[in-house]
Amino acid sequence: MTKGRNAIPRQSLDALLDRFFFCPSCTTWRTTERLRPATAPRPFRYASTLSSTTAVNATKNIPPRYQALYKALTDVRKKASAHVNLSRLHLALQGLESENPVTRVAVLGLNVPDTARRIVRLLLADALKDEERWEKQLLGKDENYDQGILIRYGHPPNPNLPPPRTSTPVIYIPASVLENTNIEILVSSISGPDLGELGQKTQNTPSDAFLSPSIGTPTAASGRQTVIAQPVHQCLLVAEELRELVSSAELLASTKFSSSEDRQSINVAVNLENAHINSPGEILVVDATKAERGLAAIRRSLGEATTYEHDWLQSGMPSLSRWLTLASASHSHTRIPSPVQMLILSLLNIADRNIQAQETLSAQSSARRSLSLAARSNLEAAIEDFSRRAHQELQSGLASAWETRNWRKLSWYKLFWRVDDVGLIITDLVTNAWLPRTERAVYELSGRLTQAGVSPVDAPQPPSQVEASFVSDARGKAVPILPAPLQVANEPALEPVVVHQAGRAGGAMAPVPPPLEPARLASSISKTRASQIERAILDLTATAQQIVLRTLSITGLTAGLSGLTYLSLTPGSVYEAGTIVALGTAYALRRMQGDWQKTTKAFEERLYDQGRDVIRTIVESMKVLVDQASQVREDEVEVQALREAQAAVDRAREELNRLP
Repeated sequence: MTKGRNAIPRQSLDALLDRFFFCPSCTTWRTTERLRPATAPRPFRYASTLSSTTAVNATKNIPPRYQALYKALTDVRKKASAHVNLSRLHLALQGLESENPVTRVAVLGLNVPDTARRIVRLLLADALKDEERWEKQLLGKDENYDQGILIRYGHPPNPNLPPPRTSTPVIYIPASVLENTNIEILVSSISGPDLGELGQKTQNTPSDAFLSPSIGTPTAASGRQTVIAQPVHQCLLVAEELRELVSSAELLASTKFSSSEDRQSINVAVNLENAHINSPGEILVVDATKAERGLAAIRRSLGEATTYEHDWLQSGMPSLSRWLTLASASHSHTRIPSPVQMLILSLLNIADRNIQAQETLSAQSSARRSLSLAARSNLEAAIEDFSRRAHQELQSGLASAWETRNWRKLSWYKLFWRVDDVGLIITDLVTNAWLPRTERAVYELSGRLTQAGVSPVDAPQPPSQVEASFVSDARGKAVPILPAPLQVANEPALEPVVVHQAGRAGGAMAPVPPPLEPARLASSISKTRASQIERAILDLTATAQQIVLRTLSITGLTAGLSGLTYLSLTPGSVYEAGTIVALGTAYALRRMQGDWQKTTKAFEERLYDQGRDVIRTIVESMKVLVDQASQVREDEVEVQALREAQAAVDRAREELNRLP
């Protein structure tokens, strides 16, 4: 080897050869190299780095000026989803995700898409090229294209590869019109009225049939299809000859447009042969046969360019090309494209109208569930009549009861042999004299309330008049007793009951019967009667026994005192001893009469007061029921949902108005 300035040293050359040129079977290079330990820790990666930028959940880059509007429309999708077309709202959101959004237009043929396909082919065909493969596909009779075709800009895929599975068949066409305008064209058909239905009143057609046409997609080999909505920004309805033009006019007349923007987004074109149109009008008139003849002429020879230009201008296709260009978002010079703006305005107007319609329906439904004025008047009159009759029965029934023979059996002087019959007599008197007819009237009135749609089981408790009572303390000063709070008023209250013992008034606490259960109007009187009977038996029986025992005790004491007097004095003092016995017996009987009359008088007044309270409770409960049933009460959850939906729509409208 020649030695020089740049010569490689022998040792370095040998090491290089041993490193890259070795025998795999005999070399020791693998054993001499430092191997990476098997247990070496692998480099740690966060889970967020495992997803690509093209993932489905990738963050969308919304232009800054559209972010507020995009967020507002997202709130509309969440809170007012029942009042808008979600597919069209999704298309509007897609329009805000880019500076140059894609505009989608629909070219719909009446009943059949043949004429629509011819017109789309003429709009996209390149006159300087021969007939391309996509033109044959578009005009062919492929069954996959019967429901609809979506045309996009792009180069057609390799015909040797299987077509991708999509919900709607897609044809990629490298047409300059699609590239310059950034437009997608949906070619399909819409059902129109038959000839026999012209001039007749037909069913209203929603505007979504034009702006969100449904495309049937086969999902099984048996032919079952799934309908998928394909929303668009603009729609062109194509008619063949005058017959279909009349059907198109009838179809548009029967269409229920929810907003003016929807009506402006729909245009009509008619294919008429040998038609001469000098100026464009509201209806685009084209001659597809003449345009096809001119296209075929220039493709045969460039020398026939004059013929092509003449036929093309006379066919009306330039006006159709102008419509396609104006429908594009790229033609708009505002900060928000006109097609996207019209779509958003249409969605917000429809949402406003649907929310107002839902509020009206809810109010009408609540009004139908409430009582009418006539029913309320009848029920109020029946309640007033019931109150009047109940008070009359209470007064007359108890007044006649105090004159009956059974009540006279409880005279004070008959207590000595009637003291054990107090319970039976009181039970019979209260059962037969205390509001028996009123109890039956409550059942009848409850039936009338139920028949009118008012449930007497749900009767609320009427507000009671709470008065502060006063007791005297040890110094004789009046101290008010405030009512206990409702949280601790679960047990029966106690009221002081005066018990006379040995001539002294002592206070004992006795349980007060629980108040009426106004939720059970029909059984309120029977429950109150049972509680009154139980209380009266306890009070009157105990009082009668005490009175009789006290009378006998006083009489016995005076008799003993008279005997001692007779024995302590000289003989002949019988008169003085008899006087003491007579006075003691008279005092005992007089006190017995007064105490029993006070007890029976308190019992009579308590029955009167309790009867009036029960009647007033029942009447007030029924009036409250009638008042509540007469009021228009809406569902709070539904009202709140409608308010949130309206607020979301208003906020989206404000954000849209802020954009020029």
